[in-house]
Amino acid sequence: MPYVVHQRHRAPAVTRPIPVDRSLPSACVIGAGSSGIAAAKALHMAGVPFDCFERGTAIGGNWLFDNPNGTSACYETLEINTSVRRMAFSDFPMPEHYPHYARHDQVHDYFEQYVDHFGFRDRITFGTEVVEVARGEAGRWRVRTLGPDGEREREYDAVLVANGHHWDPRWPDPAYPGEFAGEQLHAHDYRPAEQLAGRRVVVVGAGNSAMDIAVEASHRAASTVLSIRRGQWVLAKTLLGLPTDRVALPGWLPWWATAQRLRLGVALSGGHERFGLPRPTHRPGQSHPVQSDRIRGRLAAGAIDVRPGIERLAGDRVLFTDGTSAACDLLVWATGYRVRFPFLDPQLVAAEDNELPLWKRAVHPDLPGLFFIGLLQPVGAVMPLAEAQSAWIAELLTGACAMPDEREVREQLRAEHERDRRQFYDSPRHTMEVDVDHYLWDLQRERRRGRARAGRARAHAGRVVAVTGGASGIGREVARQLAAAGAAVAIGDRAGDAARAVAAELGGDARAFDLDVADADSWRAFLADAEAALGPVDVLVHSAGVMWVGAFGDEPEAAVRRQLEVNLLGTVHGVRAAATRMRARDAGHVIAIASAASFLPTPGEASYAASKHGVLGYLRAVREELRGTGVELTAVMPTVVETPLAAGTDAGAAPRLQPADVARAVLQAIERPRFEVSVPGWVGPLHRAVSALPRMLREPILRRMVPDQVRAVDEGARAAYEASLADADAEHPAA
Repeated sequence: MPYVVHQRHRAPAVTRPIPVDRSLPSACVIGAGSSGIAAAKALHMAGVPFDCFERGTAIGGNWLFDNPNGTSACYETLEINTSVRRMAFSDFPMPEHYPHYARHDQVHDYFEQYVDHFGFRDRITFGTEVVEVARGEAGRWRVRTLGPDGEREREYDAVLVANGHHWDPRWPDPAYPGEFAGEQLHAHDYRPAEQLAGRRVVVVGAGNSAMDIAVEASHRAASTVLSIRRGQWVLAKTLLGLPTDRVALPGWLPWWATAQRLRLGVALSGGHERFGLPRPTHRPGQSHPVQSDRIRGRLAAGAIDVRPGIERLAGDRVLFTDGTSAACDLLVWATGYRVRFPFLDPQLVAAEDNELPLWKRAVHPDLPGLFFIGLLQPVGAVMPLAEAQSAWIAELLTGACAMPDEREVREQLRAEHERDRRQFYDSPRHTMEVDVDHYLWDLQRERRRGRARAGRARAHAGRVVAVTGGASGIGREVARQLAAAGAAVAIGDRAGDAARAVAAELGGDARAFDLDVADADSWRAFLADAEAALGPVDVLVHSAGVMWVGAFGDEPEAAVRRQLEVNLLGTVHGVRAAATRMRARDAGHVIAIASAASFLPTPGEASYAASKHGVLGYLRAVREELRGTGVELTAVMPTVVETPLAAGTDAGAAPRLQPADVARAVLQAIERPRFEVSVPGWVGPLHRAVSALPRMLREPILRRMVPDQVRAVDEGARAAYEASLADADAEHPAA
C-alpha cells in the first residue's frame, strides 16, 4: 500500500535508558537534520554505540529558520510540498491539528518532539563540526572534529553521512555574459519577504523555490519576472480541499504507473500555456514534479511576467533569448544546489555534476562502512526514506541483516542507475531522483533478503559442502555463495587447475580436487579426499554437466554418449557415493542441478533432455528408498542460464538466468529442503497447470514457452564451448 502515517502508528515513548552494546560496531552520524536524527534514532533503538555531531546548536537542519549552523535554506514563507501524513516518520505521526501542508516552524517543532519522544537528545554533540573523514586502520574510519574543546580524532567502524544536499548553492556555470548593476541573490540566502519589497525582481528557475519566491515577490515587489529556460509541469498541491499526493500507488507498480498518476495530476491542475508558462518538452514523470497552489492565480492576475531563459545581463536590465528585456535591481537565482562533502577527500568521494551512484542510494561499493543517509531527491518527502535507510543500516551493523556479495551489489547498482537515467531527462537535479513508494517497497524487499542472508550465514557456518563442476558456471557461483555464507567448500572438477584457482580465490577452508563425474572410482576418491581435508560432507551439490545443441539426426554419437555419461551416469555415481556415506550417519543432503529440460520438450536438445529426464526419474526413485533415513534429495531445475554451456541458445519465454539466481535457489533448498525446485519459481507450477489442459490447447502453449533450438541456435557463439569440450575429452578420455 502507499505510504501513509496515521495517529494509531505512534510508537510508545522511550522512558528508560536503552543499553548500548559495546560489542557491536561503532558508528558516527554527521548532521542532526531530518536525516541525521532518523539515523541517530535507529542506532539508539538498536543499542549501537554511536556519536552524532551537529555543527550548529540545534537540530532541524534545513527546516530551522536561520539555523545557527549557517547552512539552512529555509525562508520565511516556506511550507512543505508533501502532505503531513506522507512526510511523517513511520512511527511518529505529525500532530492532528497541523494543516495538510505544514509550515517550516511546525516541521521543526515536530522534529524536536521526535527527538524527545525517543529519548536520544543526549546522544547528539552540538557545536561540533566534522572536518575530516578518512580511512583508518583495519578497515575503520578516522573522524576528526572541531568543537568547543578543540580538535579531536576518533575511529569508528561505520560513518553515516547525513549532511544534506541543499546547502551549497549552484550558480550558473559559466556565468551569463555582461555586467549586472543590481543585487544578485541565490535562493539559499533568501529569508524574509521584505528582501523583495519595492524591488524590480527577476527570479530565475522553474522549481518549487522559484515558484514560491516569484509568488511572494508578486505581492511585494515593484515588478516580478519569472525567467524559465526549460518548462516544468506544475501540479496543484490540493484538489477539492484534499492533498493531491494522497492519490498514490503501491510501490511494487512500475514507474510508468506513477508517471500516469502525475499526468493525471497535471491535467487536473489546469493548463500551462494559458497562464503564460512554457509547455515542457518532456512528459510528466520525466522530471521532478513542481507543486504550487498559488502560481496560476498570480499569473492570471498579471502579477508575474514569464520570460524565457536569459541571454545576457546589461546594467540594470536583463535580456532574454526572445529579444525582450526587463528592468531589474534584484536577480534571484533559484538554480539548485551542488552535492558536496567537505570532510571527504574528493579523490575518495566526489559528486561531479551531482552524480554519485550508490546502491540503494546509501552504499558506496568501494567504501565499506561509509553510508549516505537522505542523499536522494524523492517524488515525495525524504524523511520516510532516511528513516528506512537508517533502520536498514542499523540491522546491517547489528548483524540482523547482511548485504549481498560485491558483484551482485555492483550489478544492481548499474541496473538501477541505468533505469533512472532512462526515466528522467538528463539534468543535475535528476541524478538522485526516486519515487517514495517504490523506494520504500524496494528497500523493504532488500531488508527481507538481507535478513535471509544473515540467517543463511548462521545456518551454513561450519557446514561441509562438496560442489562438482565448481571451476566455472553455476558450480563456481554455488561454491562462492556457500563460502561467503561460512561453509567449508570442497570443489570437484575435471579442470583441476581451474578448480584450485577458484578455491584459492574463495580462501578460508575451500579446497579443490580432481574429479571425473563419469567415473565411479573418481567419485569415491573425491569424497574421501574431501572428508579427509574438511570432515564429513553434509551436502553434495552436483552441478557438472555438458550439452550438445542441434538436430537429433546430426548429433555425433560421441556427443550423445558423453551427455549420458556426464549428466545421467555422473548423477547416478554421485548419489550412490554420497548418499551411502550420508545414510550411515542418518543425515545429509544431495542436490542435483537438473534442468527445465527435465520436464519441457526442447527441440535441438534431445539427448540433453533425455539425460535430464533420466536425472529427475532417478532422483524420484532413490528418494522413495531414502524416505525416513534423514538424507534429503533435491532436483534444481533452471531454465536457460548465462553460462558457456548455454552459449548461442535461446531462452524462450523465460528470462535468461544468471548463475547467481540458481545458486540462491540452491542455498534456499539447503536451508528449507524441497525435492523439486524450479528456477524461476513459476516455471514448474505453470508447466503443471498447462499439462492438465487438453492436448489441442497444451501443445501450442508449450511451443510458445519452449524455444526451438534447432532454428534458434547460434553455432558460431557455441564454437568456443564445443572446442573446450573436445579439448577436455582429449586430455581426460572418458572412462
